[in-house]
Amino acid sequence: MADSKIIAVLNLGSQRLSGAIFSKSGGDLVLKRYEFVDMPGDPTVDATRIPQLKIGLQELASRLKIKGSAVWYAVAGHTVFNRFVKLPPVQDDRVAQIVEFEARQNVPFPINEVVWDYEFSSEGGVETEVVLVAMKSDALNEINDQVVESRLATSGVDVAPLALYNAFRYSYPDVDEPAVLIDLGARSTNMVFVEPGRFFIRNFLVGGASITSAVSKEFGIGFAEAETQKINRGFIAPGGAVQEHEDPEIAALSKVIRNAASNLHTQVMRTITFYRSQQGGAQPRRVFITGGGALLGNMISFLNEKLKLPVEVFNPLRGVQLDRAVKQDVAAADAPFLGELVGLALRSSGGCPSEVELVPTAVANARDAARRTPALILGMLLFWAALGTGVVYYQNSERVIREKLGGMVAENARLKGLGDKIAALDAQQGQYAALSQQLEQAVAERSYWVRLLTDLNAKFDNDLIWLTLVEPLKDKASITPQLVGQGEGGSKKEETAAGAAPAYSLRLQGLYRKNDEGEQVVYRYAAALAKLPWFDVADFEAKRAEYVSAQSGVEEDRYAYTFKIELPLKQTMNFKD
Repeated sequence: MADSKIIAVLNLGSQRLSGAIFSKSGGDLVLKRYEFVDMPGDPTVDATRIPQLKIGLQELASRLKIKGSAVWYAVAGHTVFNRFVKLPPVQDDRVAQIVEFEARQNVPFPINEVVWDYEFSSEGGVETEVVLVAMKSDALNEINDQVVESRLATSGVDVAPLALYNAFRYSYPDVDEPAVLIDLGARSTNMVFVEPGRFFIRNFLVGGASITSAVSKEFGIGFAEAETQKINRGFIAPGGAVQEHEDPEIAALSKVIRNAASNLHTQVMRTITFYRSQQGGAQPRRVFITGGGALLGNMISFLNEKLKLPVEVFNPLRGVQLDRAVKQDVAAADAPFLGELVGLALRSSGGCPSEVELVPTAVANARDAARRTPALILGMLLFWAALGTGVVYYQNSERVIREKLGGMVAENARLKGLGDKIAALDAQQGQYAALSQQLEQAVAERSYWVRLLTDLNAKFDNDLIWLTLVEPLKDKASITPQLVGQGEGGSKKEETAAGAAPAYSLRLQGLYRKNDEGEQVVYRYAAALAKLPWFDVADFEAKRAEYVSAQSGVEEDRYAYTFKIELPLKQTMNFKD
């Protein structure tokens, strides 16, 4: 018998909102209807995100006629922190405890300020690996408020790249070789690596909007007009010696798009290299692309040329039946926008490869209330039954009541003694908690340089600049020789005589490539670093010359120039002298 249950799902993308209605027939998904609502403007401008989301959700709910329905929805990958962590061999009943400890160490926010969950990304080997996902509670609640104000109820919240992973496993069960799914979104790109027994996800902030911005800047037009030009006339210019388009304007547009797409290729290669070298993953043998960027002209041939791998468009409808109201050719053209929706629809059935769920505060409170309701009703019934029994009993025998009262007094005394013991144990627990906090702080300090270097790398917004030296300084003098046992690294006697604590700082030296901006690319990178919580920089712009020096020149045959950045560290580290 057919299952007529309606499944409503939404994908809250950066530039496009998508929604669909599915049902199930004999265990298979059936796509009954879907709709898109595009949000105007630059998706990288956060100030307009929530107002546009509110209007778009109301329009989408109206088109799909799902007001009053419960929905699963996915949030964009760049809004969620994720980290893959290897767990030591532990018993199954202790896994949750170990994962929570790892979450407290790895999530870069206080754990009580985020909504987080985890999923096993690989099992069966020497080590078990999990992926931690976390999102600031305030940000998730703000999005969920817009969903609720659109007269929708929240069934659950998934993360876009994990929803794509579920859709891929469902639609391509025959793919048993290492593959990578590249979701070319508007604001960012999600990469999902899939191989037997494991998966890996990573997001970087390069997407369709960066290509549109390049067109806007090159031709001096607004973002909206540049987006229209890219969609209607744009394509990636072929590489090599090929004949240009007969229309010079279109030829110029295609070259700008190719240059911008080259940055996307660079980030894709960096991510593949990271997956292979840092995560021990296998080299992908097949590439699937999805998202709006997959529809850009020549994108398949461009990636095929750059990656030297077979590239194809991901079809999430491969294992989905289409209702008679859905036109097959139209759905096939829109398939790159439907991957997350298929993955979300699968969550209604359970048993998905990834079942991560981020629970907004309102949803958590509602679920807690629903769990407590039967117990509260039963408690009230028992209360009134006990009260009635007490009244009858009192009327029948005052002597029995007095005996019960005496027993209650004795019981009260016994409970008071237990209460005193509990209070003493609470005080002891407080002491142990203080010791535990010291141990947690020690573990956090152990990962100080790992997190600092990760943040330094994250502030690169292009490939025009790179570092050749990163070294800590103590009172303006390098301590690197001191740390490796090749020198004294400073005068400890002078420091003691001065009576002042040593000042630590970080020196970065590197090269930047000659470009239209000149040394401004170095100052912009240094300004971004100065805002990091690691450094104690009061007024960067006013003291820029004190913190940054960059070589400049106009030699035509020179590829790069040197620079130096020196920023004071906010947290004092303990080095062995």
